[in-house]
Amino acid sequence: MTVRNTETRALSRVCRDVARAVRNSPTVVRLLSAVPARGCAILRYHSVNDDPAWVNGYLPPSIVVTPKAFEEHVRYLRRHFEIVPIGRIIELVANGRTPDHRWVALTFDDGYEDNYRVAFPILREHGATAAFYITTACVSDETILWGVRLRHAIWNTERTDLICPSLGHRPIDLSTEESRHRTTRWITGLVKSRGKTEADELLDEVFEECGVPVGQISRRIMMSWDEIREMRAAGMTIGAHTANHYNLTCLDDSDVTAEVEISKETIEAALGDRVDHFAYPNGRTDKHCDARVAGIVAKAGYESAVTSVNGPAGGRFSPYGVPRVGIATRRTGIAKFAADLQYTRLSRVVSPSIAEISAARNGAGRAARRSRAERE
Repeated sequence: MTVRNTETRALSRVCRDVARAVRNSPTVVRLLSAVPARGCAILRYHSVNDDPAWVNGYLPPSIVVTPKAFEEHVRYLRRHFEIVPIGRIIELVANGRTPDHRWVALTFDDGYEDNYRVAFPILREHGATAAFYITTACVSDETILWGVRLRHAIWNTERTDLICPSLGHRPIDLSTEESRHRTTRWITGLVKSRGKTEADELLDEVFEECGVPVGQISRRIMMSWDEIREMRAAGMTIGAHTANHYNLTCLDDSDVTAEVEISKETIEAALGDRVDHFAYPNGRTDKHCDARVAGIVAKAGYESAVTSVNGPAGGRFSPYGVPRVGIATRRTGIAKFAADLQYTRLSRVVSPSIAEISAARNGAGRAARRSRAERE
């Protein structure tokens, strides 16, 4: 039985490898590129960095791509697609039209310092543009993004277990790298599922138990306003990503309004220019956007809000619930990257949140137009 199970597992691995090779082959990618698409791709990046201390110690590996991989992506996109500003895609989506399937837009969430130091020079070298969605309270590390501080605290504490009453009375194991990974993911999920006050209380308790003061963070995490202004002057789009990166669907209306309005006003004051585009934070949750939040975003005067739901951007969606393609570490190889773009542009988005926002698109659009008219 043991031998048979071993053979079965080996055969399964071979089958998976063959299927993966066929799926990602250049021939299949070329054939798929000729198939009429459901929309174009908006790519979602976070960090571009190859410093081993940055991964795990500050950010999860899944949202960090290396500079080499990112440059390969940009080179590939320049050869096979037209890289356009996010606004060109949103304009068509808002009018119920599907953008050219050969279009692609690049976006970055959060505002990490390597966006300026690493990604921006690569974009300029290749004549490409991107949109950068900024978490405004964290610019210049005025406050440390809570997810970064949480990961840093758990990975740098000298404790081998953690006791937090709000997480139960049993010690939480921190004795191995795997247990620290597991604990970080678990607590991150809990924070994303709570309102502002409850999230802050949980984070404060964890930070106190870890005993790693924020002053121990010796490296720069986020971009400065001068860097953001320079990118804007070079043709990059600057959008908002809330002030503090809470999960908006877990906040009451007043807190959502404050998060989306303050971030917009802060960027506009810093850049001296209007901010039209928004990205919902905390995509790795069951629900990071809905019609209620989309309505508040529209009322604040934004023209669009992109999500972390995977899929092509098309005219059937509301401009306040636009899918993107998440670029994770597992997608950085150029063969898989190319294949994923083609499969995504042909995919059908199945998301209750997107459907809910799309159903309410007319009301959100009227709210946005009223808000812009009042501001002007």
